[in-house]
Amino acid sequence: MPCLYLVRHAQPDFGGNYDSVTELGLCQAEWLGEHFAARGLRFARAVSGSLVRQVRTLETVLARMPGMTAPGTDPRLNEYDPASVLAAFGGGGEAALRATGDRRAYFTALRDALRAWSRSSTVSGGESWSEFGARVAGAARAAGADLAPSDAVLVVTSGGVIGRLVAEALQTGADAAIELNLQTRNTGITELVVGRSASRLLSFNAVPHLERPERAHAVTHS
Repeated sequence: MPCLYLVRHAQPDFGGNYDSVTELGLCQAEWLGEHFAARGLRFARAVSGSLVRQVRTLETVLARMPGMTAPGTDPRLNEYDPASVLAAFGGGGEAALRATGDRRAYFTALRDALRAWSRSSTVSGGESWSEFGARVAGAARAAGADLAPSDAVLVVTSGGVIGRLVAEALQTGADAAIELNLQTRNTGITELVVGRSASRLLSFNAVPHLERPERAHAVTHS
């Protein structure tokens, strides 16, 4: 069972185009690549979702790791659509909530909407909670498919995907998945061993590449 290094994308522009990477986000990703290189980590496979913030993060990490494999993309690693979830279950527009700059209000509204989504059996015109879980589980299995048990795989994705996979590994419910989602840090590392019938969590949301006094400002949750 290969070990998946699940990395949340680098910092995006919270108040503007969210599917982006800021200058600070690029630094986060560069430092992460340098950290992996210093540890001598070699990834048998590197894959991200198809969102710009995920692809850009992975490319930046790998640029600091000479000789690494070419990255791949799997849209199943994309985040749930927060705009659709908020519109269906939160009664508000995502862009308007972000534009206020009030992060606490935004994430409170998102938490409430995610809980309502997870309890709904049907979603008109959108992805259901169970469908979201099935696609990210399939992506995790595919990321490690046909590799040796000793291999490592770099997966750049989003907080909702990571929260869902960790909750499944811990055999907890939707509320735990949502809380884990909202705790993830930009470029935080989660190590997960994914097998055919079970998964095993090794670490969650670590940022060793940012654990220096001069980088304290770079620990973000956007």
